Amino acid sequence: MTRLTVKAIHFSRFLSVLLMFLAFVQVMKAQMLSGLVLDNDSSTPLAYVNIGVVGLGVGTVSNEDGRYTLLVSNLDDDALLRFSILGYQSVDLSLKAVRSEPDLASSIRLTPVALDLPPITVNPKDYKERRVGNELSNHNFGAGFFYNDLGNELGTMVKIKARPAFIDQINLHLAWCKYDTIFYRLNIYRVDHGEPVERIYSSPLIIDYRDHQGHDVFVDIAEEQIVVYDDFMVSLELIRELGEGGLMFCAGFLKDKTWYRKTSQAAWESANVGIGISVDIRQETK
Repeated sequence: MTRLTVKAIHFSRFLSVLLMFLAFVQVMKAQMLSGLVLDNDSSTPLAYVNIGVVGLGVGTVSNEDGRYTLLVSNLDDDALLRFSILGYQSVDLSLKAVRSEPDLASSIRLTPVALDLPPITVNPKDYKERRVGNELSNHNFGAGFFYNDLGNELGTMVKIKARPAFIDQINLHLAWCKYDTIFYRLNIYRVDHGEPVERIYSSPLIIDYRDHQGHDVFVDIAEEQIVVYDDFMVSLELIRELGEGGLMFCAGFLKDKTWYRKTSQAAWESANVGIGISVDIRQETK
């Protein structure tokens, strides 16, 4: 009788643990979102879409095939999940809705929108080339990405005197790079009250640089005819897993501070150290 009682107790405990484990698996399953992001008009997958919880450092980026996974554990139901990419209307979903209907996040369709960009007028006037931003060369003092999450982004403000200005080239002054391939999205932001507020360029600017040897990287974008009418910010965004390694910019104090955010929908933060990003621009000679 004693043995049977002991066995019954052991089985009861086993069953209890098993049920708890299955419940845990179901909860974890419910907290891991996955799906596909598509162009609503063409039904083609959208690569490198920003996906994240607004205002929080929880987010990711869709891969080349438009697929994504995102862990949203320990977040309140009223948290807002946002899918966004320049040139498309953003889609917002509450986590409460997604948790009650997981299929809502399994297939996201973004609708293309026309961007209201100011017209570019090129007159036969004299233009002067200038290099602005942080042109740094001290390889002994560096600063780089604060996080290794997809959507992690950092950049620097660029101040212009004469307006408008054409952006011809982005220069990355590197202290060192231990990646075989540099693959980042280059973003250009409008600035309001000294803070980045929205991207101002519609086409994806991808830096895909292979067999890097640790020297500076110069990105020629003159053909894009990007024009700015006020101070702006240039940033790099991590949109693909790069594996082991690291990338550090030359850095320095008494330079324009660095702006960064953990993921694409997180709030911007700043650090009082400048990183080596400069910009070659053309401005009308006064």
